[in-house]
Amino acid sequence: MYSNKPFLKISPLTEDEYLRWSGLLAERLGIIVPKERKMFLQSKIWSRMREIGYQEYDKYWDYINSGIEGNLEWSQLVDRLTVHETSFFRHGPSFDLVYEDMLRKVQLSDDTLRYKIWSVSCATGEEAYSLGLLAHQVCQESSETGIKTYFGVTATDVSSPAVSLAKQAIYSVDKLKNIDEIYHKNLVFLNDEMFTIKDNIKKRMAFGVFNLLDVNRPSNIKYDVIYCQNVLMYFEKKVREQILNGLVAYLNHNGLLVLGQTEINAWSHPKMKRVNKNRTLAFRLK
Repeated sequence: MYSNKPFLKISPLTEDEYLRWSGLLAERLGIIVPKERKMFLQSKIWSRMREIGYQEYDKYWDYINSGIEGNLEWSQLVDRLTVHETSFFRHGPSFDLVYEDMLRKVQLSDDTLRYKIWSVSCATGEEAYSLGLLAHQVCQESSETGIKTYFGVTATDVSSPAVSLAKQAIYSVDKLKNIDEIYHKNLVFLNDEMFTIKDNIKKRMAFGVFNLLDVNRPSNIKYDVIYCQNVLMYFEKKVREQILNGLVAYLNHNGLLVLGQTEINAWSHPKMKRVNKNRTLAFRLK
C-alpha cells in the first residue's frame, strides 16, 4: 500500500552544516567523516529526518540535543551512521588464533580455567556469538582432560538498536554459509528461514552499549581476549592509538588483543608483544 504522506524535500548539507554534524560525531563518538564522505553523512541524516517528519537541519539538531527524547533519537541516528555489515567467523585466521590461545591455556591450567572474551564492536552479534560458539567447543573438548573450563563473552557496541538485535540472536539461514558444521549442533532452527543460538551459549553472553572513547575510564574487569576488528578504521590515527592503549589495561596477564589486519600501522606498547601468526594482527600482554 502506498503512503499518502507527501515526500519531504530536504536541502543538501551546506559546508557549515557538514562541519557541525561531522564535529558532533567526532566529539561524541570519535568517528571521523571526511569531506569525501559528506554525501554518506547527508543521506543518513536525510533518511532519519524524513522518517520522523523533519525538514530543517536546525530543528532536527535542536531535537537531537533535547534531553531524554534527544538521547533516544541520537541512538537511532548513530545506528544509521555506524556500519553493521558483519558475518559469523568473518576472519578465519583470527578465530583460529583465539581457539589456539584458549586451548593452550586449558593445557596449562592445573584445575579450573575461566576464560573471558570481549567483543568490542559486536554490531548485531555475529562476531560475539562466533566467539561464544568457539569457546563452547573448546570447553567440550577439554572436558575429557578433567580440566573444568568456563567462558564468558562480553559484547558491546555504540549502537543501542544494534545491541538489542544482538540480544535477540535471530539470524537468516543465509548466514549459515560461514558457520562450520561442527557448530551446527549449537544452533536452533526456528523455521526454514531463521535460526538462533542455543540457550546454554546465550547464558554465557552479556551485551551492552559502550562508547570506545570511554575506554580509559578505570575498570576492574580483565579479559583473556579482546577482539577488536572492523571498528578502528572509523577513527583518526591519534584516537586509534588512544583506544588501543586503553584496551591494554583490560587484559589479563598473557591476554590477547586481536585487531583487523589493515586497521592500524606501527602501533607499539611497552607491555605488548606482537604475535607471530600469518594473516593476523594480534598482540599479547607480556
